[in-house]
Amino acid sequence: MSNKIEAVIFDVDGVLLDSMPTLNAAPSLYLEKLGIEPEPNLGDILFAETFESGAEYMINRYGLKFTTQELLKELIDFQEDVYINEMKAKKYAKETLEYLKQAGIPMVIATSNERHFCEGAMKKHGFYDYFSGIITSPEIGNTKENPEIFNVAMKMLGKPKQNTILFEDGLHAITTANEMGLPSIGVYDQESAHLKEEIKALANQYVMDLGEWLESTVAKNLKI
Repeated sequence: MSNKIEAVIFDVDGVLLDSMPTLNAAPSLYLEKLGIEPEPNLGDILFAETFESGAEYMINRYGLKFTTQELLKELIDFQEDVYINEMKAKKYAKETLEYLKQAGIPMVIATSNERHFCEGAMKKHGFYDYFSGIITSPEIGNTKENPEIFNVAMKMLGKPKQNTILFEDGLHAITTANEMGLPSIGVYDQESAHLKEEIKALANQYVMDLGEWLESTVAKNLKI
């Protein structure tokens, strides 16, 4: 492809923030707090889920005496302070956002996380004002295995699909983008390292970090 980049959709966790290890571990840590031994791969099972669908899984799998909304609040409260105040930005995230801003390219966020988590963290790291909007899976009502969140993001950006790119670390989201013809840049994250080859096969470009992207010919020419 050699389409001009006119708009960008960013994932947050694993792309802009180094948050995936903590997010993946949180449901297990919460169950342990209740005296319940979680299955070893619980984080992987819930990786593509929203907080709400993840809470439903945990209630059904572990027989928890909560409604979905009760457990959802428990999980959100459990993670909120750590997420906003302790999560570190991925290397070169700020530089990438500034580069795209200087190029006049509009950006939005499409995240599976809760809005107030995302907004709080983006403000904490000084990223918030780079974006013209935030779309979340909980508000859309679908995970990134469904194209709706990306369709909403593209409508917000107002640019042709072939001229919009998605920065993502998750195979499930890149698979969706690939199926709908949305160009994607796969970004390495340790939590999805075991899926690296599958992501590389689907993404239009794959980088180990955003610094590598900034040095690439795609970034320099703003074409993919």
